[in-house]
Amino acid sequence: MSKKLLIRLSSAGDIILTSPLLKLIKEKEPDSEIHFVVKSIYSDLIQYNPNISTVHLVQENTDLVQLERLRQQLLGERFDSTLDLQNNFRSIYLRKGTSKRIGTIRKEIFKRAALVKMKLNLFREVRPVALKYAQVYDKTITQVSKPDIFFPPGMKEKTNEIWETLASRGDRTIFLCPGSKHFTKRWPVENWIALAKMISVQDHVVLIGGREDAEICGAIERAGGVSSLSGKLTMLESAAMLSHADLVITNDSFLMHAANALGKKIVAIFGSSVKELGFFPYGVETKIMEVSGLSCRPCSHIGKESCPKKHFRCMLGTTPQMVYEAATELLGI
Repeated sequence: MSKKLLIRLSSAGDIILTSPLLKLIKEKEPDSEIHFVVKSIYSDLIQYNPNISTVHLVQENTDLVQLERLRQQLLGERFDSTLDLQNNFRSIYLRKGTSKRIGTIRKEIFKRAALVKMKLNLFREVRPVALKYAQVYDKTITQVSKPDIFFPPGMKEKTNEIWETLASRGDRTIFLCPGSKHFTKRWPVENWIALAKMISVQDHVVLIGGREDAEICGAIERAGGVSSLSGKLTMLESAAMLSHADLVITNDSFLMHAANALGKKIVAIFGSSVKELGFFPYGVETKIMEVSGLSCRPCSHIGKESCPKKHFRCMLGTTPQMVYEAATELLGI
């Protein structure tokens, strides 16, 4: 029986994107024991995965003493191989000495910098990050299954009960996910308001997001025509609630990856980010909304807190009408 250590500390979307690799390992090595190191704030996204044997937690803002304590624990497990899917200071420290075979994710820093800084695209192909993770395990792999997400016992029943309290306003339910961690990944709130009004004429519109999305979701809710669950659910409960969606319209965010994992039809709105960086829905019916041909795009591989050029054309160039038409096309209307 093999014993493997996987390290991916953050963030939420990346954790979901490790699931195809975990599934692949268990298919190839069904008797393998897989340990996973993750930040405690994301533990819910990994601990219910049946392919995981043991989860090791790293606290937020952990110090070197705590890291060393965990590393000593990992050393005692005597792993056959280690896959570092983070490849940063903490993961490098934790993986040291854990096994004789250590594989690390290639971040392709030069290619990424060339694309972001010089707008020079050196990527010969567009690969999803989930495939890049799988190739750390086996470089001959050329495709992976869509991501998966797993829930604890009783969570789906709980979210179903909450769902029943919402008054349905149409035959179909469209979930809007207007939040994202960084400003340049957030489609403007006035566009979401206009889109919600278009959709709510015939369909049930539901807003979903975390507490950090309260301002955006509040403005959309006040404009009328929607049900809102923003800030009322945990991260994992929000993901579970997406199971009720006929279509999900979302920024490049955790909820985009959650919708992907649930096999939902997705309209994904990309601003400062681009598909070449690997974070895009795959294995499901998808429409990617993006403004091509901008000399300033992408301006970052993770997003920024303001538009460096002050015009925000990467988001403003995608209109509510464009998104509405993409949604109706996916729904076959």
